[in-house]
Amino acid sequence: MTSSSAELRAPSRPWQIGAWIAVVVVLGGQFLYAMTQGGLDFTVYRAGAATIFGNDGITKDLYDLHLIPLTETSFLPFTYPPFAALLFLPFAFLPVKVGTAIMVIFSIAVAWWFAAIIYDYVNHRGYKIPLQDKLGRTTTIALLAALICLSGPWRRGLGLVQINPLIMLLILADLLRPATKIPRGLLIGIAAGIKLTPLAFGLVLLMRKDIKGLVTLAASFAGTILVGVLLLPHQAAEFWFDAISDPSRVGNINYLDNISIQGWLMHIGLAGPVLKIVMYVLILALIVGVAAVIPSLDKRGMKLSIVSLNAFVMLSISPISWSHHNTWFPLIIAAICVDAVPWLFWRKGPERTIALVLAWVAAIGLYISPMWIGIALYGSSQYLDYISTFPLVVSAIPIICLFVFFWMWIIEAWRNRNVDDSRVRPELV
Repeated sequence: MTSSSAELRAPSRPWQIGAWIAVVVVLGGQFLYAMTQGGLDFTVYRAGAATIFGNDGITKDLYDLHLIPLTETSFLPFTYPPFAALLFLPFAFLPVKVGTAIMVIFSIAVAWWFAAIIYDYVNHRGYKIPLQDKLGRTTTIALLAALICLSGPWRRGLGLVQINPLIMLLILADLLRPATKIPRGLLIGIAAGIKLTPLAFGLVLLMRKDIKGLVTLAASFAGTILVGVLLLPHQAAEFWFDAISDPSRVGNINYLDNISIQGWLMHIGLAGPVLKIVMYVLILALIVGVAAVIPSLDKRGMKLSIVSLNAFVMLSISPISWSHHNTWFPLIIAAICVDAVPWLFWRKGPERTIALVLAWVAAIGLYISPMWIGIALYGSSQYLDYISTFPLVVSAIPIICLFVFFWMWIIEAWRNRNVDDSRVRPELV
C-alpha cells in the first residue's frame, strides 16, 4: 500500500476482467471445497443444535464429549454456550449441504464487507491499495475479498465452515456503527454469548471511558446466558459448571496451529511452572500495554488499529486460538501498513529495519498458515499431535514475530503519545 496524490484514472477494462476471473476462481473454489470436502466444524454446530429436538436421530446430550465421531478413538464435542446451540437451531431442520452452502455464502459476504472496510480505511488514511487505479473501487474490493479468503485463517476457516466470520461481523459492526440510540456493546455481548472470547473487546470500551457501552455489553451477554438457562436449563448448568472448565474439550494446547501465547510458548519448549509464570507475565503486560495506547490511537483516528490491537489481545490470552480464529489478520496487516509503520517506523535505521522484517515474516507466514508450514516441514498431515520439534518451532515463528512487532508498536505508540504529529510528518494529520 503506497501513499498517492495522483488524480483518479478511469479503470482499465483488461485489468478488471482479469481480476474478476481470479475472484470467480478463488471464491468458486472455496465454495466447491467446502461443499465437497469441508464443513467439519459446521457439522458440530449443527449436531449441537440437533440435540435439542433429537433431529437426525441424535440422542446424545449437547455437551457429550463424543458428539461427533472422527475415528474409532477421536471425537469432536460442542464447545460453545447453550445460546450458540439455539442460534444454530434452524440449521438442524435443514439438510447438511443446504446449511453448509448458507454458511459459506454468508462467510464470503462477510469477507467482501471486510474488504470494503479495509479499502475505505486505507484510502481515508491517505493511501491506496495496489492496482486500485487500474481496477476501480468495486473490482479492487472484490479482488481484496478473494485475497482475504485465500489467507491462512480464512482459507482454513472456510474449509471448516467456521463461525468466526459471524463473531467478527458482530464485533466490527458494533465498534464502527454510530452509537446514537443504542449504546455500543450490544452486539459484542451477543458475540460473547456465542463464543466467550469477544468479552476481551470490553477493553476498548473501558479505555474510551464508555460506561454505557460496558453496561450494555454486560447486559447483552447476561441476556444470552439467561436465554440459555430458560430454554436449555440442563445444558446451561452442565456448560457453566462443568464443560467450560474441562480442558479435554478444546484439544491439544501444544498443537502446531495454536497461535495463543500459551500455544507458542509451548511450541518453543516451555513447560511446567516456568511456562505458567512467563505466560501470565506476557498476558498481563500485553493487556496493560494495549490499554495504555488505546487513548493515543483514538485521538489520532486510528480506529482499525485499536480494533487490531484488541483482536490480538483476544487471540493471545485465550488458552487455545487456532490460526483460523484469526479472521482479523487482513485488518491487522492493513493497520500495520497505513498506521503503525508510517507513524512510528518511518525513519531509516535499525528500528525500522527490524520492524519491517518482523512484519513481513509475520504477514507471509500467517498468510501461508502455521499448519501448512508445519506439515510441509514434517512431511505429513498425519499424527500432528506428535509432530517433531523443528517443524513445531518453525511454524511458531510468524506469530512470535507478530507478537514482537506488536510490542514495538505499543512501546513506540506510548513514547509518541503526546507528540504533535503535524510537526514531525504533516501528511499524517
